[in-house]
Formats: sequence, structure tokens, C-alpha cells
Amino acid sequence: MKRRIIIICTTVITTFSVTGTYLYLTSQQTSAPERTASISKKDFPTSKPKNSNQHDKDKSNKENFKLETGFGNKTLEVGRLTGKVSQESVNQNKNFEIKLTNDKTAEAKKKGSSKPKNNIIPRKVTPNKQEPTEEAPIQDINFYDKERVMNPIDAQLESLDIAALEEKEHLVIGADIAKLQNLITTNQLSYKELAGIYLNRIKKHDQNGIMLNAITEINPTIIAEAEQLDNQNEPNKPALYGMPVVLKDNIGTITLPTSAGTVALKDWVMEKDAAIVDKLKTNGALILGKTNMSEWAAAMDDGLPNGYSGKKGLSKNPYSSELDPLGSSSGSATAATCDFAAIAIGTETNGSIILPAGAQSVVGFKPSQGLVSNEGIIPLSSRFDTPGPLTRTVTDAYLTTNVLMDEANQTPLSKDALKNKRIGLLSDDESNEETAILKKIKQDLRTAGATVIEGITLEELEQVDADYITLLNADFKRDLNQFLQINRSPMSTLESIIAFNKTNPTRNMKFGQSELVASQNSTMTKQEADNVANELIHITQNELDSVLQNERLDAIVSAGVGGSVKFLAPIAGNPELTIPAGYDTESNQPKSLTFVSKRNTDIALLNMGYAYEQISKNRKSPILTNQ
Repeated sequence: MKRRIIIICTTVITTFSVTGTYLYLTSQQTSAPERTASISKKDFPTSKPKNSNQHDKDKSNKENFKLETGFGNKTLEVGRLTGKVSQESVNQNKNFEIKLTNDKTAEAKKKGSSKPKNNIIPRKVTPNKQEPTEEAPIQDINFYDKERVMNPIDAQLESLDIAALEEKEHLVIGADIAKLQNLITTNQLSYKELAGIYLNRIKKHDQNGIMLNAITEINPTIIAEAEQLDNQNEPNKPALYGMPVVLKDNIGTITLPTSAGTVALKDWVMEKDAAIVDKLKTNGALILGKTNMSEWAAAMDDGLPNGYSGKKGLSKNPYSSELDPLGSSSGSATAATCDFAAIAIGTETNGSIILPAGAQSVVGFKPSQGLVSNEGIIPLSSRFDTPGPLTRTVTDAYLTTNVLMDEANQTPLSKDALKNKRIGLLSDDESNEETAILKKIKQDLRTAGATVIEGITLEELEQVDADYITLLNADFKRDLNQFLQINRSPMSTLESIIAFNKTNPTRNMKFGQSELVASQNSTMTKQEADNVANELIHITQNELDSVLQNERLDAIVSAGVGGSVKFLAPIAGNPELTIPAGYDTESNQPKSLTFVSKRNTDIALLNMGYAYEQISKNRKSPILTNQ
């Protein structure tokens, strides 16, 4: 009996030993590749590289990073969004998966399957084991300098009753300018409380909670400024009177730093406000702060993620952490959609307002080239750069644009503006797929009185694409150097900024600076650049004009993120208006409809967009909880 017990025990121990050894060896084989995998050219290195000198090399031969956006059976791509958008990048069919592993090393692996996706491929960040508190420093290396935003918020909220603010917060969520002004006129709200509610929401949701990271600077005196407006009781107030506004971090201000998202300029306070800031202040608007952006308007490196800056880190899409915020004005879109301000201002060179507006379910308006001054805005290309509003409604975009353009006309927009209008539906993107959202778009346009002309196409102008990128490199070097010197920047040249970035590659140029180097290496003369620009403008204007005229269209509309019209229109100088069109039922990804009309028909375009918005009523505010 004793011998049998010994044999049984020996057998059990041996079995456990063999099983344990097998499991250990299996886990080692499984985990080893994850720890030792090499990073390809398309990877996003978010941890400090072993050899920091690799960042010093010119990456001009690096392949363009492509972010897939899928719609039904059509796959579109948006590359290097959106200071420099290429037409080719929105028409290719390659799928990439973006993944952030636990050590925050991002890997972009080209997928062999051509099966289309129904949502933007995730850029998913694995959460820290311990949630950050307000007191604890943020450990996420993609979230920098929390105290820079939190200190002026906390200092001002000390004088306010937070419980009272949160009791009134529901009145503000989703409210347009007219509703906010009515709340204040009827003494349900004050300008001081309105500013306080926005500051508290930024504290709760942008710098804590789901940590959207859309805000980079806070005006330390906005509560005092708002209280002063409350005490003035001004009669016949302008539409934007007392409305808190956030500005993209490339728009110059005399009191807050202006950096274009860079570490090199993160503390630079310009000696005067940008022209549009002067106009906003003259009309009683209050500057609440600055918004995060793709560094140098996406002209830093072709591997830079949308919404990432060395100054503040990576901003997120509030509709889902798995959705891309898109565009270099992504922080302004986030601020508008999340009610962090009454109004947000972005800038567009090619797609930088329109694309993040569509991705984050707000109205984005890019005015006709030349109607709004870009004086005092850090340039990408001064010949194309155009500031414009990101708001929750078309009416708010209209009211803001009137101020930016010094337009005295305050005639209300008309919900009948689409009656008897011919609207051409572009067929080179999501418009090809008869989704429920697209069916509703067409029905809403027809209900509003429009005749929808389907199957509209635009020529793919590959040479325009290539020449445009070359032109932007030349423009950026020349325009930036001039801007820095005229405004007495601490960094006086692009060359000095490139050198500065090399002093701390991990923070200053985490994803490289190949585009900065390409611009610095540009040898195109001013005359050559002007000649190329004139030719590109002529070609794109002819293409859009011919389609509008031949089909007798009042506007072209494009559903979804991609579409050649969104590449051509900014070069041609045509106005663009993006409006929320619905949400994907599975991913909650916002869908949008973009209107493009003839040059200098901005008010007519806003009217048509308003008429569509009043029929469709698609927009829903994001739910700001951990997702």
C-alpha cells in the first residue's frame, strides 16, 4: 500500500513538472517576438530609440504613412493629414493596422487582405494599470505638461461654485450661440458661468477622465474678462459678445504662447494678435485658449500621427479611442464637438479644417481663398493657408465667418436655400456605396428641394499632386523663415529649428523630421514657386469650374472622408463646408457631407448647408466617458 502511494505521488509530481516546463517554454516562444520585433519604416517609434542619431538622418526616402478609411466596399486613404494632403493618397487601396503595444511602440503592419473595413483602423492605446489622478503627474509619454493647462484652470475655478456650474452644465452642452446668448439675456446663465463651465469641462474630460488632450493653453484671466462683460450690460451686443473661443496653436496671440505644436516655440508669445484675433476681440469674443494640432500643420514628418505635437502629445477622437481625429486642426474640432468652448478656429492648407470636422461630427467651414486674412498665423504656405471656424451648427459657422471676413451682413440663413438647386453627388468615394447614411443624405437633399445629380466625377490629376507637395516644401521654408524673423521669434530659421530638435530627439522629433529637412533642402526660387502655383491653381480651377458649369451645378457634395474635390478645392480656392451626416451603427464613426461651390459664393454655400442641416438634423454630441 505504501509503495502504491509512493508511485502515485511520483507520477503526479512528474506530470506537473513536465506540464509546467512545457507551458513555460511555450510562453517564452510566444512572447519573444513581441519583445524583439524590429520596427519598419512605417512604424511609429514612441519609446526612446536605442540610437538617437537615427533621427538625425534625412528620411526623405521614407514611404508615406497611409491611414486606411473604409466605406462599404470602397477603401480610401488619407496620407500625412492634413497640412499636406495628396490626391493619390485618397484613391489607393492599401490596408494598414495601427497598434500601440504595452511599451507604447507603435507598429504599422501592412495587411495582406484586401477586405474593406467599415471604420478607421484603430490607434488603440493600452491604458495604464493605475488611472492618473489630478494630483499625480501624467505618465503617458503621449500626454505632456498637464500642469500647463491645469494650473490656470484650477486658479480660476477656485473663485467659482463648481456644484452650481455643474448644475447648469446641461444647458450648455450642444447649445449654439443664439441659445447661449438667450440663456444669458434671461439670467439663467452669466458669461462668467459660461466660461467656468467650459474650463471645468476641459478639466474633467480633456486633462482628466478620457484625457482627450485637445487643449494646449488656457487664458489665465478669462473668468475676470467674462465677469467684466457681465457688469457692463452692453446693449445691442454683437453676435459673438462674451463667447469663449479657442484657437489653433498656430494662430498668434499677444498674451498666450503660439507654437504650431513645437517644443522649440512652446513658450513664444508674439508681440501682437493675428488679424482674425483682433476681429474676434473687437466683436466681444473672449479668447479661452489654444488647441492641439498636428505639429507644423503635418509638415513635420510623414510618419507623424494626426493630432500629435511635441508640445502637448497625442490628441484623441472623442467618439471613440479607436477612431482617428484626423487633420492638423483636430484639437479645434475636439474642442467644438465636446463643448470646451462656444467656437473653435482652425486653419486649412489642404483638408485641415474639413477632415477633422467630418471625423469628429462638427461643422467645418473653409472660406474662399483670400476672404479671411492669415496675417499673424504661423504659415505652411501663405498663398493657400486659410483660417475658418469649427462649430456645432452652420449658423454658428456663419456668424463667426461674418466676423472673420468683416462682413456686416447678418441676414439670417434660409432653410429654403436648397429649393430648385442642382447638387452634384461626387462618385469617387463613399458616394459609390448605397449605405443607409447615403440614402438619407440623398433623401434629405431632395426633401429640402434640391435636384440631386448622381455620378459626378473629377479627373485625377497626378501631376498636380506631385507638384503641389514640392511647392509646399518650398513655400514652407521661405514663408516660415520670413515669419519667424519679422515676428522676432526665438528661433529665426527653419534650419535652427531642425538643429534644436536634434538636441532631444525623443521629445522634439519623436516621429522624425523628414518633411522639415525636405523643406530646408528645397532649392526652388520664389519665381519658380509662383509659376508652379499659378499653374496648379489654373488647372484645379478649370477642373472644378468645368464640372460646375457643364452640369449646371450650384454645388458639388462629397460623402465621407476622402474625395478628390477635397484635395482640389483648397488649391483652387473654392469654399468648403462640412456638416455631420450620421454615424456608423457598429463603430459610432461620424460620417459627414461636404459642400463645395464656386469661388466667392461663401454665403450662398452656408445657406445651402444650413438648409440641409435643418432637414437632416444629424449631429449628436459625444459621450465623454472611458471607452
